Amino acid sequence: MTHTDQLAMSDAEGNDLPDEALAELAAIEGEEPGDESAAAEASEELARLRADLDAEREARLAAVARYREAVLTAEPSLPPDLVAGESLAEVDASVEAARRAVAQIRERLAAEADEEASRGFPVGAPGRLEPSVEGMSAAEKIALGLERRAGA
Repeated sequence: MTHTDQLAMSDAEGNDLPDEALAELAAIEGEEPGDESAAAEASEELARLRADLDAEREARLAAVARYREAVLTAEPSLPPDLVAGESLAEVDASVEAARRAVAQIRERLAAEADEEASRGFPVGAPGRLEPSVEGMSAAEKIALGLERRAGA
């Protein structure tokens, strides 16, 4: 495998090169070996193509990030941690998964609220408290004390 074959398989980030770049690399391979100016020209062209490819990749990732932010702004109930992806299709798939997760959580909360309402009191309700003696007259305090003694 030649050095150009290694370059042809992937770019600086290890991603496959587009068919257009692969075709240009194959054309470079077919040139006569003694032509140094053509090799230098081809290297410059390859560097330019790689730079163009990297610029396109960055622009695509920026567009996907803007799309993700627009979706999260339009649907604030979606958790941002669940919406991710490096392409529009990946972001759309994660948005659908996040919508399903939010719907399931809402259903569970509604079921728990219905269950709580059917019991008539919230879970963990405090026990009944003794009546406060503040604000009672002396006769009321004596009556309360006698009631407690009779009940004990």
